[in-house]
Amino acid sequence: MTTSHQAVILATLVCGIVQFGHGQETTIEPRIYFLHIQSDIKFRFATTLITSKVMNPSLVAQETTFHVTLPDEAFITSFLMTIDGRMYPSQIDEKSNAETKYQRSKIKGQSTGQRPRETNKFQVQVMVEPQSTVTFNLTYQNLLRRNHGNYEHVIYLDPGQVVDDLRVDIAIQESRAINSIKVPPLRNDIIEDYTYTGRNELVSVDRPTRETARIQYYPSAADQRLASEQGLSGLFIVEYDVNRNFDAGDVMVINGFFVHFFAPTGMDPIPKDILFVLDTSSSMFGTKIAQLRDAMHIILNDLREGDRFNIIKFSTRTTFWRPGKVISATRQNIADAVGYVATMTSAGWTNINEAMTFGIDFLNSIGDDTGRVKLMVFLTDGSPTKGEENTDIILENVKSRNIRHIAIFTLAFGEDADYEFVKRVALQNNGVARKIYEESDAVLQISGFYEEISRAALQNVTFRYKDSSNNLENITRHSFNSFFSDSELVVAGRIKNNDTDTLSLTVAGKGVQGDISLALTASIMDHSTPKMSPGLSNTEDFHKIAERIWAYVTIKQLLDEAVGELNSSAIQRENVRQKIIALSMKYKFVTPLTSLVVIKPDEREVGNLQEGEDAELARDMPATTPGPFPGYAWRRKKPGSRLIITEGKSIAGGGGGDPHFMIRVQGLSHPVCFDIIAEPGNILRLLRDPHKGFIINALIIPGHIRRKDGRMRTYFGRVGLLLHNITAMIDPATINVGKLSLSWDDERPTYYHNLRIHISTDDSDTRVLQIDVRNSIRISIKRHLAINASQVNYLNVYLDREEGLSRHAEGVLGQLHHKKIKIKDIFHDKKGDKIGQLIVQEGRTRSRVRTRLKSRHDIIGQYEEKCWTAHSKVEGLLTGHYFCRGLFDR
Repeated sequence: MTTSHQAVILATLVCGIVQFGHGQETTIEPRIYFLHIQSDIKFRFATTLITSKVMNPSLVAQETTFHVTLPDEAFITSFLMTIDGRMYPSQIDEKSNAETKYQRSKIKGQSTGQRPRETNKFQVQVMVEPQSTVTFNLTYQNLLRRNHGNYEHVIYLDPGQVVDDLRVDIAIQESRAINSIKVPPLRNDIIEDYTYTGRNELVSVDRPTRETARIQYYPSAADQRLASEQGLSGLFIVEYDVNRNFDAGDVMVINGFFVHFFAPTGMDPIPKDILFVLDTSSSMFGTKIAQLRDAMHIILNDLREGDRFNIIKFSTRTTFWRPGKVISATRQNIADAVGYVATMTSAGWTNINEAMTFGIDFLNSIGDDTGRVKLMVFLTDGSPTKGEENTDIILENVKSRNIRHIAIFTLAFGEDADYEFVKRVALQNNGVARKIYEESDAVLQISGFYEEISRAALQNVTFRYKDSSNNLENITRHSFNSFFSDSELVVAGRIKNNDTDTLSLTVAGKGVQGDISLALTASIMDHSTPKMSPGLSNTEDFHKIAERIWAYVTIKQLLDEAVGELNSSAIQRENVRQKIIALSMKYKFVTPLTSLVVIKPDEREVGNLQEGEDAELARDMPATTPGPFPGYAWRRKKPGSRLIITEGKSIAGGGGGDPHFMIRVQGLSHPVCFDIIAEPGNILRLLRDPHKGFIINALIIPGHIRRKDGRMRTYFGRVGLLLHNITAMIDPATINVGKLSLSWDDERPTYYHNLRIHISTDDSDTRVLQIDVRNSIRISIKRHLAINASQVNYLNVYLDREEGLSRHAEGVLGQLHHKKIKIKDIFHDKKGDKIGQLIVQEGRTRSRVRTRLKSRHDIIGQYEEKCWTAHSKVEGLLTGHYFCRGLFDR
């Protein structure tokens, strides 16, 4: 079973930074003396409570850190601390409004270690008084997925010490009889096989009824020491499944909501036409190409009689194994294909656009055989470096060519793969994306993913629902490209009123024998007397289970929509965003768009939740961002309102004279300002995004006046742009875009390839050039003309929409798009000025920059506003090289 579909529950609780008392040489570190993990699984929906009690035996106050690593499929629902008998509950707030006050009197640890695969990590730090205790309670929920014929629930135990009272309790209640349940020994997250052998000898499994199970794991201190002096470390796995038939599945209807689980058995796989599109560029050299060859050996030998296939390998060029036709999966043909794959070597560039479009055209050419499933499996370890390099255009090319709605399943192999692109390809083309880790089990990761998607039992699956009053609404996705054997489809919805007595449904699709229709009529469950087995949840929780599953599934699908719908309008994207936030707030889910605000004895702060790439993609989805020109208005802090401090990335920004920069940061009430020391003749790299094909560079020219430090004032005299292979050269006298020569006096919008060009006049009667790149990014260049002999003509450049940038953007403006920036430790100095620490985080690197809140002129709008100003002390804020050799230097 692959880890991305595991419901992995990981609890790591670590005692953190020790603060030494005055004159004291040693202290005893805080220790965990109580760790209980309770999981209540009802109808595949898991609610997990982690309770940790930490004692500070020292005579001085010490800081302890509570860490919980949880599956990226899970949403935190509550966090509660009890300190000296007083409870401190948490709050869930919209990310942009989460109030953060940071403690200035203590030092916080920066590194929390590496997260296991497909997980998020939550941590919070708190001071523990001498000889006192603190209790942490964290609850989260997730819906278990069924893969390889089983549900899997995993708890990662790694407290870093022997715990006197360590318990794991899991209660399971299902709608059908549980026919298998296994608890193997602890292991790490490296896959060794998909069938675990052996059992955990310290586990007891009780079966009160056929539909229920209780699992208990209470390792003693001696048992923990047998593993190591640091105690237990590993994945505690519970794997189970229920009885199944060839039917329409199970429907749970409780308290005005229904959830439908569909996983029939007894259907043969539909024959498939499958095309493997494999990256063999030079970056695949060594271990990766060898692992790919081994994985393909397993996959090819798993092809069934009746399947047809072909292979594309691509680097600088695209090559078919057998051009122009699909090959029947006979023993001889499979052997020939295995031999072909065994000779694959790595060399050349990465021409993804050619490989994918060739592949789609090939599958389209096969013909419309309704009795077969067509699919593509695409694997890459990088990003496009040859041919079309703009991933937005590649996405459009693939989607527009995919006229037969062929499912494309994508694999991002290794840390350098463009997972964002791979994910979007899959979401837009009825597929699933998977990240493959460069570990010893990469072969099993790849072949295991293929096993999940290789046995389609139904295609064109449609769910239809009707109740006696016809009052259903808000039904989640109910049409699917395929149903795969050993998996499960889940649909949920809302019943507007309780006048109905029954819910009727049909599930229709095409199987290997032709059309199939399965029907079911469900009675509305009497929520006042639910049949609930003894478990870890109370009756009130059971009343809400269908509603919470509906909310959970709806949010997950909206998050996928946010990532996948690249070409939707700003209004549509904002509507999706607001729906996610509204549901998250109502049902108290910590999602990529909400934060957990932790209440402490003397402060409030946003809990540190390190999220996986899927969450980052959803959180970074473009939102409506007003710009600084006529017709736009930045949302400003209302007079007298409190300063809201949170963490975010750059959403817009630019630079101009000397050069000064002003950056708008998501969640900060004031922009961030800084200066760069540059000499006349320097060329400053403002933006370079190789994944999107954007370059913006600016030539520095001298002014006529010197600064107080003796240096000549400098300005942007010329700007060079490369936008999707279109060059543009802008200076105060001329505008050249591609083959177009425009005048600053032109005001009629001009369209050139995928660019919209518009010149307007702002409130100060100054000309502003806007270049809009296919709803991706928007660049504004403001011209300043000299009005006396002491001035020069110059340009200011502003990137007022950044949603089209990738996470690989560089340059002064580009790199701030994917860095996390926040302000903390705010205080007033002797002059009464506000001083704040600018915290800049990129990956695991965190830097601090001292700033002062002072008035600066906006780069484009020229109005005055307060700004967190770093002046020229940009070390830590900016990294890498941001000077280049030429205006079009790549």
